Amino acid sequence: MDGIAIFGLGFVGLPLALTYTMFGKKVYGVDINSEYIKELRQFQTHILENYKGKTINEILKESIEKGLFVPTNSPEEALKNVTNIIVTVGIPIERGTLKKEVFSNAIHTIGKCLKKGDTVLIRSTIPPGTTRNIVKPILEKESNLICCKDFYLAYSSERIAEGKAFEEFQTMPVAVGAMDEESKKRAVKLLSIINKEKIYEASCPEVVEISKLMENSSRDVNIALSNELASLTEALNVDTLEVIEVANTHKRVHLLTPGIGVGGHCIPYSSLYIFDKSDELNLPMKLLHTAREINDRRPLDVLKTIENKLKDLGKEIENSRFAIIGVAMKDNSSDISESPAMRLKDLILQAGGNLLWFDPNVKGNFPLRASNTEEALKDADVVIIPIKQDNIRLSLEKISANAKKGAIIFDARRLIDKESAEKEGFIYITV
Repeated sequence: MDGIAIFGLGFVGLPLALTYTMFGKKVYGVDINSEYIKELRQFQTHILENYKGKTINEILKESIEKGLFVPTNSPEEALKNVTNIIVTVGIPIERGTLKKEVFSNAIHTIGKCLKKGDTVLIRSTIPPGTTRNIVKPILEKESNLICCKDFYLAYSSERIAEGKAFEEFQTMPVAVGAMDEESKKRAVKLLSIINKEKIYEASCPEVVEISKLMENSSRDVNIALSNELASLTEALNVDTLEVIEVANTHKRVHLLTPGIGVGGHCIPYSSLYIFDKSDELNLPMKLLHTAREINDRRPLDVLKTIENKLKDLGKEIENSRFAIIGVAMKDNSSDISESPAMRLKDLILQAGGNLLWFDPNVKGNFPLRASNTEEALKDADVVIIPIKQDNIRLSLEKISANAKKGAIIFDARRLIDKESAEKEGFIYITV
């Protein structure tokens, strides 16, 4: 009964589950999406991860064939066979509103099957106080068991970067806070199976919940500073990255790179989780609100820059052809959650522009999706490169052969050489 059940098999949960199987642990992976469970049983996932020369699909196949990983949509099947339960189910946000019921429903489900002696470790990113004020009461009510007496409860934030999950689950230092010392002891034991780095033992779950949000929000503020700086350097015709490179030679300075916005669940959502509690306490959090506004506005700022260049050419956004190459929320990702590139796409369409986009990593049927790079680039007045996808073979020659002569290239990742592009007659813009 030393198996593990992991609830939520997304960008965190699935790599975490498979990491435990690498250490010989049997893991039941629980997800409510029945179609996704079928795909996993066929060794398929939309998640992009690699480890030691193997893709996540290969690791998934090996783990299932060894009997170490069992994908299921049956919580009852999973929980009757384990004593350790890890939750990675997130709290989605729609139009600025936290959909807490997604997370709380998972906790209700776990509570109904909870047994004496079980340990529950929350690894989702959540608003401060969630472990104590939401998870604990639900588990106690549904199970008729008492926390710290009949079952054990702890919180440990995940800190992995997508694309490096397998490595960072094993090498990234982690922190844990628990409802009592026994809960903490059990959580540390569970975490140390895969992580040999230092495990920081905090005094309570709230410390770790808030520290996770501060880690992400500090990057949000840092990127907002760089994005705002980019507006100044653009106006002064100065290279933004060179400015940042020089500033970062100071030993106590570490400015991050500007871009077309901030995507994913981690950074954009963390401030909103903080606001969920700070608004309740009537705390204004002006700096975090400002950083969010700057980064949320960034796709619109980019479009205005492109619009001004189009006007210099006697063109308007309306009736111009746009090609967006790479639409995931960051480099080498398949995730479009809060993707700035997708937001930019919507803004272009709202302004009357025509466009096609291409990104082989993003799965699913979407409108205006080209089947290849050449189709997306065909007759484009504007080529936008928001991110870097290593499997997209993009070159100046390919742009020259397909886009309009003298087209605008907005290259947020500097994948195309500026001097060469301008020699070819293109108008080159970067951040």
